[in-house]
Amino acid sequence: MIIPHRKPCIESEIRSSGNLEELRNILNDLLFSEKEIHILPSGNSAIHITSEIISKLNPNSKTLIPDMGGWKGFETYSKLSGLNVETLETDLGVVNTETLEEKIKESGAKSLFLTSLAGYLAEQPLKEIAKICSENEVLFIEDVSGKIGGDCGYGDMVVCSTGSPKIINCEYGGFLGISKEIIEVLKDKNLKEDIKSLLKTYKMPDIYGKLIEESLLSKKSYNSCVNFSNIFKENMENAYFKDSNGVSVFLEYENPKEIAKKIDKSVKLDNGKSIITICPLYERILRKGIVLEIKKMDIHKISENEMYEILNFFKK
Repeated sequence: MIIPHRKPCIESEIRSSGNLEELRNILNDLLFSEKEIHILPSGNSAIHITSEIISKLNPNSKTLIPDMGGWKGFETYSKLSGLNVETLETDLGVVNTETLEEKIKESGAKSLFLTSLAGYLAEQPLKEIAKICSENEVLFIEDVSGKIGGDCGYGDMVVCSTGSPKIINCEYGGFLGISKEIIEVLKDKNLKEDIKSLLKTYKMPDIYGKLIEESLLSKKSYNSCVNFSNIFKENMENAYFKDSNGVSVFLEYENPKEIAKKIDKSVKLDNGKSIITICPLYERILRKGIVLEIKKMDIHKISENEMYEILNFFKK
């Protein structure tokens, strides 16, 4: 069975350049609170700049990252910026708010990096996390790459990749959003120009039109991934996070490599790539099994009936 892989929408292929302010307005409409938006070449460049901002505001401070379901760049760029990284224990990637508050007080951490969806698999309690961070003067950096188009954007700073395959799927780029409160603090400490200079080191071609078209489609893209993921969760006994939304699905197996070989022989994307990721893996979940990467499929060209065909193969 050959499944079409996720491609940018036709409108975004036709319209490459566009108006930057229009793009910023659209992106802010997708976030819980308004941010100063900067378009960048990648999600990693956005993480790099947030790490530098944290380091300038709180030199040599501690930052927290989840013990699984995060992104490797959280640790890499934090350390490059001179931050001390500590691991936050989670429930399979999902933050327990009581544990979070205890860890903040115990460690004295000044920042927290987190993805809106743990490993693309399950929702984080974002409102509660933002509240705890605010009350404890901790900067919350939220990677919205997997949940843009859903309920996200609660962080003091948000980072997003628009590479492939993501919800905003441009095969390139990303953005950084900084809250008005952080902007004011940077101004008060005469650090705004330093950050502006750092932003200038990341040159960005005008793909604003492409980003606009994919951003306008993001709610539909996110909801389609969630709906298709739920079909698997409802019908596979070994699926995790049945009561939580995600854009990919974890299926537990004791022999994931053997299962992966069987699947790859019979079901793959039309670009030759696999539709699954083998676990344990930090960026997904540290359990034996596989992740069915719904977000890699061209969900706008796959019907619900076709998804049930894929499901039936997995059941066999």
